[in-house]
Amino acid sequence: MNIQDFRRLARKKPLTAIIISDGCRDYLVDIHSEHGAGALTDRKGRRLRFGSLDQAKRAIKAAANIQLAMRVAADEACGGDTPNQSPFSLLAVKAA
Repeated sequence: MNIQDFRRLARKKPLTAIIISDGCRDYLVDIHSEHGAGALTDRKGRRLRFGSLDQAKRAIKAAANIQLAMRVAADEACGGDTPNQSPFSLLAVKAA
């Protein structure tokens, strides 16, 4: 779904946007609706990447709910999973 489709759909029905950060460099966005989920893309169908959390939040401010998914750091010394198996934690950024 591109940003124009997202904004048009967000005016009609409540959408949930999940900003994904795995701690590397970019923020990606997944859009969830009652009909399914998909990645936020550009006009060429490539996944949109945002350089900061603020840029991502401004782009999807029309969503009814916004969550931030961040990879939870694993510490093997404390019995945590290996970094590649670390789960994501969801934090509410905006709630309806």
